[in-house]
Formats: sequence, structure tokens, C-alpha cells
Amino acid sequence: MTHAKAEIPLTTPFRTALAKARFSMSTTTSLPARSAVPKKILFPLLLAPMFLGGVDSTLFNSVAHDLPVLTDSWRLWFIDGYSIALASSVVLGSRLGARMGPGVTLAVGLVVFAIAGAAPALLDGSASWTAARFVQGFGYALIVSSVASVIGGLPNTAERTLGYSLWICTYSIGAGAGPLIGMAFVELGLYRLLFWLPAAVALVCAFFGWSLLRGISLGQASSAKVDFGSSGLALLGFGLFVGGLQSHGEVYVRLLATVLGCAVLAAFCVRQLRSYDPLIDVRMLNFSRLGVPSLALVFGSACYTGSVYLFSSEADSLVSILPVAVLALWVSCGGFVFHRLQSRFSPVHILQVSLAACALGLVVAAFVNLWAAGFLIGLGVGVGMASGDAYLLGSVAPRDVARAAALQETSLAVGAALGVAGFGALLAVTGSVTETAVITAITVAVVGWICRFNRGVLTA
Repeated sequence: MTHAKAEIPLTTPFRTALAKARFSMSTTTSLPARSAVPKKILFPLLLAPMFLGGVDSTLFNSVAHDLPVLTDSWRLWFIDGYSIALASSVVLGSRLGARMGPGVTLAVGLVVFAIAGAAPALLDGSASWTAARFVQGFGYALIVSSVASVIGGLPNTAERTLGYSLWICTYSIGAGAGPLIGMAFVELGLYRLLFWLPAAVALVCAFFGWSLLRGISLGQASSAKVDFGSSGLALLGFGLFVGGLQSHGEVYVRLLATVLGCAVLAAFCVRQLRSYDPLIDVRMLNFSRLGVPSLALVFGSACYTGSVYLFSSEADSLVSILPVAVLALWVSCGGFVFHRLQSRFSPVHILQVSLAACALGLVVAAFVNLWAAGFLIGLGVGVGMASGDAYLLGSVAPRDVARAAALQETSLAVGAALGVAGFGALLAVTGSVTETAVITAITVAVVGWICRFNRGVLTA
């Protein structure tokens, strides 16, 4: 069986893309002709949704305390609902992209993202706002998985590298701009525009995406199985687990929710282990090795989203929110620092140092100032994510890269949800940013110490 050489011009962020797309192309039955869209059009078209994702990753984390509709634990649910849906739907989005084509799922994801993103501007209840965020998270899962699947199909290594670099850079710029945009509109009393403007941009991108990219296909069989059951279990499990951490109900109710969440996630894991889907069959992965980079990704992502939420809780002006905005930019610098350190230190030491930098940054935030803390946490998170990504995908055989990629994306999304839930729950209990920062710093330091027990060789 032969495969036509595909020319899929697109871009994306994380190396997950390359993993999923390569595996997808290796299991094709036939490869239809691709749309020959100039890269000068394709790159901006794909970078715009990534910028929106970057803005969204910090926008509501930083202004949730100032949105009048959100109260108590609804504030945390509004932020985490997005991350929970994203974590639960990444693999589902990849399978839908394999069946319908990533160009189609990209356009659909943008439409869902736009409609759900604009919904809070027309609604007034905390529950309806949170429900819209869950739907928006599913839309962004379609966007991320679609762009990720296509970037790996670029025939030229230089083009793929350019796509990854542009994705990371654009996403980081968006993440840095998020707190500034949010605080500016809140100060002007125009917070509802925070829902309308991204929705308008997403709809424009969806129109061009559908017009130009719907002919792109990964060439997989149209009968590719789509497992909705696993995504449903993951959504329920993550929701119960996070709800137990961040709700303000009775202690026994929260404990029961957490235990039930763990049980549902256990059922989800068993289902995954018994699956023969080449994207999620993880039975052949060596978790004695991959556990450490996965752990680093979870806690790096958690430190990032949790720090943004924590530091924004006392910000009341554009000037006071600046350290939070700059933190996101330091994260992008951390990726470049990792490439400098990669050949000089062992993988485990790099992962430990990245977590230690995050822990130190949290202590500095508690007792010194946010500028220095943002620098340390940003670099720590950036190095941790870059190294966790590289070692997770680089330490497996080529046939297992797609599985490791799915594990990577899920680790990042789970960390994002747990960061807001954990930091937010501690802040609600202690009522003190200082105590919250110290407790989380100790937790991160302990995780860094646990990394020393890694077994096996990690390679990038």
C-alpha cells in the first residue's frame, strides 16, 4: 500500500503535534490530495487561535476576583471547568480529526470556542457561566489537537521547527497579554467585552479555516473509532476530584467527591489500558521512566496556573498586574534556557532544578516581591515544561511516540486544573497569599526530591 506525499502547511505549539501526526500518517489507508495554501496565509491563520488560547490561559485567572457574577467556589469552577474539559477531550479531538480531517475539526472547534466564549456576556448566573466554560474547553481541545496533528505532517524539518517556535512564542505573548487586557477592561467597566472580542476573532478564524483548510486530511480510514466513553469518564473523574479540592461544602462531602473522582479516574485508566486505539494504548510505555517527566509537566503546569491565580488575587490595577503578565514571558525564556542546560546536566537534575526554582520563587513571592518571584517561577516552569516534554517524547521508541504525546498533553491540562484548584482551595482556607505560597512551595520541593528516585535513562 502506498501513501501519497502530503503537503500540509500548518503550525502548532508542543511537540505533541509531531507525535500524533507521525503516528497518524503511519496508519493511513490512502492519502487524498491536500490543499495547497501558501504558508504566509496558513501560519497566521493557525497562530491566531494559539494567541487566543494564550490570552485565555491567564485572562480569567487574573480577573476572576473582579467579575461580579462569580462568587466563592464558582470562581474556581469557572477557571477550572475550561481546563478539565480540555484535559478530558484532547484525545477525543485527535480521533475526530483523524476521522473528519483536522481542517474541519479546527473550524468546528473555533465555532464552539466562539459561541461558548460569548455566552457569559448574555448570561448572569455563576452556573451558566461555568457551563459555558466547560463547553469552551472542549472547543479548544479540538483546536489544539487539530493544529497539533497537522504540524507533524509538514514534509520539511525546518518548517516543523518554525511552526513549533512560532506556536510557543505566540502562545507566550498571548499569555503575557492576558492579565493586562483583563485588568484594562475591568477598570473601564467593560468586562463583558472580554467575552465578545475573543469570540469575534475566533469566528473570523473559523470562516477562513473552513474555507481554506477543510480539504486537509491525515489520510486515516474514515471508520477510525471515536471513543466518547473514555472522554466522559475522564470528564466526570477530573470534575469530582477537582470539585473535592476546591468546593466550599462540608468536609465529608468534599472528601467523598475526591474519593469518587479517584475511583472514576481509575476506571478510566483501566479502560485506556485495555484499549487497542494506537493513540491511547499505553501498555507498552515504561512508566518507571516516564513517570518523572510526566510529574514535572503536571507540577510545572500547576505552578504556572496556580501562581497566576494567586498573584492576581490582590492585584487591583494595571501596574499591580504587570508581574503576572511578565511571568508568562519568562516561561517562554525557560524553554531556551533548557536547550543551554541540556548537554551540561543530567535529565533528572534539570527536572529537579526546575521544580526547585518554582519552589524558591513561591517563597520569594511570600516574603520579598512578585517581580523576583515571577522571574524564578517563570524560568522554572519554562525549563520544567521544555525538559518534561523533551524527555517524555524522546525516551520512547518511535512506535510509542503518539502514546507518549497523548500522555504529555493530558499531563499539562491536568496540571493546569489542579494548579487553580489547589492554590485556590488553600487560599480560601488560609485567607493568606503568604501561607498559600509557602505551603505550595513545600509541596513542589517534595515532588522535586521524589524525582531523584527515577529509574532508567531519559533522552531528549
